[in-house]
Amino acid sequence: MKKSLLSLLLLGSIYGQAQILQQENFDALNTATAVGQSSPAFAVLGGTNADYSIVTSGTGKALQIAVPNTAGASRYMWKSGLAAAWTARTSGNNIFQVQYDYFTGAASTSTNGGGIEVINAPGAVFIGLSVNQATKAVRGVYTTAAGTDTSTDVGTGTTPAVVTLPANTWVRLGFAYNATNGTVTFKGPGFSKVITGTFITTPDEIDYAAYDWLGTNAVASTHLIDNMVSNAVATENLLLATSDVVLKEKGIKIFPSPAVDFINVDSKSKILNAYIYDMSGIRRDANLSNNKVDVRELSSGIYLLGLKTEEGLVTKKFIKK
Repeated sequence: MKKSLLSLLLLGSIYGQAQILQQENFDALNTATAVGQSSPAFAVLGGTNADYSIVTSGTGKALQIAVPNTAGASRYMWKSGLAAAWTARTSGNNIFQVQYDYFTGAASTSTNGGGIEVINAPGAVFIGLSVNQATKAVRGVYTTAAGTDTSTDVGTGTTPAVVTLPANTWVRLGFAYNATNGTVTFKGPGFSKVITGTFITTPDEIDYAAYDWLGTNAVASTHLIDNMVSNAVATENLLLATSDVVLKEKGIKIFPSPAVDFINVDSKSKILNAYIYDMSGIRRDANLSNNKVDVRELSSGIYLLGLKTEEGLVTKKFIKK
């Protein structure tokens, strides 16, 4: 879809090899429309400002996009600045990544899908992920080498298998684009898909997007998105990346690992919320009290502890004994 092109804010943070282009922290916003609450302001296309709201979700807040029961309806929200941020990236960081949390929602018959998609300078969607409300199927979008926008199921095989996500679950989704060779990667719970030889282009705008997949929808839907981070990296590291350098710079220490009952969090930065991700990308709320995270109910294994600060989400891998 071609539209007025604005894009996202450069935070100007460079940590090791990774350069953060933009991240959104919805916990710092009021429970009202998202429009007008940050600088630069969010821009929207479709519906009214009330369709883009900050809501309480679990122990924190998230962006909620509402799409009506109208066939062909769509909603898009974005910020300015991504093109400039990408141009100013650290030399060698030619892989563009976006990761975010998405709530799959209850059982529904709505064929609206929601997620995040990236627009290039010509005004076309060139990479993104969307989750269908009715089927919970995940769809990846990308641009072919010939410049044609297309979509794919994210499973494996010559005819890609359909990957569906569990209902009423927060999941971590991610996609990456290699600006040198056009390789696209999609990752999330139950899938890791690589497509080579796509259209070489430039990211210009990141859209929080929700729209009718089939053009015939007759059931309203809502879509929750949280903890979005976009960065430029030298090597793709979707879903498993840790923010060890960021933790050190912000004076955040996490111990012990392996952990049996609790993880201690020592931080100079204000911690707004805490989450635990398993290695597939399934998210759960973490019980953070008195600077301790309760991990007693976790099965033995490797996890990521996500700490939402006023500046954004930082992550640290830990082992549950």
